[in-house]
Amino acid sequence: MKTFAKLTLMACAAILLITACQPKPKEQKLYIVSTNDMHANIDNFPQFAALMDSLRSVHPDLLLFGAGDNRSGNPVNDRYAEPCKPMYDLMNKVGFDLSTFGNHEWDGGPDGLRKVLGWANFPFVSANVTFDDTLQMPNHHPYVIFERDGLKLGVIGGIQLGPNGLPDSHPKNCVGSHFKPITEVLPEYINELSDCNAIFLLSHCGYEDDRETAEQFPQLAAIFGGHTHTRVAEKQLVNGVMVTQAEAKVKYVTLSTFTFLDGKLVDKDMQLLSIKEFPKRNAEVQAMVDEYNSNEYFRTVVTNNLTPIESYESLGCLMTDAIRKISGADIAFQNPGGVRFDTLSARPVTLKDIFALDPFDNEIIAFSLSGQEILNLMKSCFVTDGGPIYCSGCTYTYKVDDNGEMTDINVKLENGKPLDLNAKYNVVMNSYMSTVFDYEHEDEGQSTFRSSNEMMLEYLSHCPTIDYGKTSRVTEK
Repeated sequence: MKTFAKLTLMACAAILLITACQPKPKEQKLYIVSTNDMHANIDNFPQFAALMDSLRSVHPDLLLFGAGDNRSGNPVNDRYAEPCKPMYDLMNKVGFDLSTFGNHEWDGGPDGLRKVLGWANFPFVSANVTFDDTLQMPNHHPYVIFERDGLKLGVIGGIQLGPNGLPDSHPKNCVGSHFKPITEVLPEYINELSDCNAIFLLSHCGYEDDRETAEQFPQLAAIFGGHTHTRVAEKQLVNGVMVTQAEAKVKYVTLSTFTFLDGKLVDKDMQLLSIKEFPKRNAEVQAMVDEYNSNEYFRTVVTNNLTPIESYESLGCLMTDAIRKISGADIAFQNPGGVRFDTLSARPVTLKDIFALDPFDNEIIAFSLSGQEILNLMKSCFVTDGGPIYCSGCTYTYKVDDNGEMTDINVKLENGKPLDLNAKYNVVMNSYMSTVFDYEHEDEGQSTFRSSNEMMLEYLSHCPTIDYGKTSRVTEK
């Protein structure tokens, strides 16, 4: 019996010795910072740069990704002598490792896109866009592979497509660019990256679309998203895929942490970090931003706003009043996606405000539309642009049916009379709407050869003050 006990103890000791001699699993941490829809908000870059300095002091191998729409929103950048150069100088300074295309990357047309790709010290990825060889677009790939401490990390890019098969930019800007739905091309590139320790999607497709993509492709470790300006404050796992997004305009970044054991991904987590609340500023980046902001032209006062404005629709009413009254039309329309901010305090309004509100330089197109064709336009906008159209010269009410379509539209003209479905009306809208919105109408339209922001500046030149704070012309029943 003593011999048996002695042998048992010896066996246990041997097992412990063997276990102790076995190498422990190698644990590795990967850190990725992502942001999206920065829209040239250069004023937050000094704090952004200081935050990145702080994170890199702890995690020197972290990666920094941008999920598209780097431009369009700040005239200091968008109307610079070389449009977008300030933004890319700052992105290079902060040390971006990668960006994908947003729909607004096409706002400068092929020539503008080619320039920013050349300025960037980092590559762009998008698996669902190709370019004609004649455009000679540099510095873009369907995916890239990063290596960190022996780990291979594949990052695929993707961009949203509207109902017309193009990103949400003016179609004329997309000539020579060709697109496919991201879900059509993902299987090919996921297969090509099958030997990577983790595969990520850097997406400008929108939060809900990203969640649907995650349901279809559990091979993805995470989706770093953009386009819908969604603030994802807590970890969201969809079919095991972590889906993130950090609102917009450099207010936040997402810090994602991925844990590997012997090269296998075993855990993922994220934190939403506030840039505006970060207490430090990078002095060099602050000096760059101050220099870009020193252009006195944009500080020119064009009118005074009497009442704080706190809605997109109120500003849409201002924009439509301007193009209707300057063009002499009966009715004017503005798509909600073309109103680029929703708050304007009671203060002097500057050129910078106007060009930030309406940055696209779209021409105004004049149509002769029947009342029925106007209803067709309203329904098309609701589907295509994701909300009710803004207007001048009329008001209207509507309902939304179970299919998410606009019904029971009741339009009253400025004189209080109902819209006559058979009568013809002079209608103006921007060229993006006239090109993208698919609705039944006969008149092909005529250009006024003037841009919407040009008309708005002329309108405001006759308005020492404006008061749109409570203006609303659209009501959902």
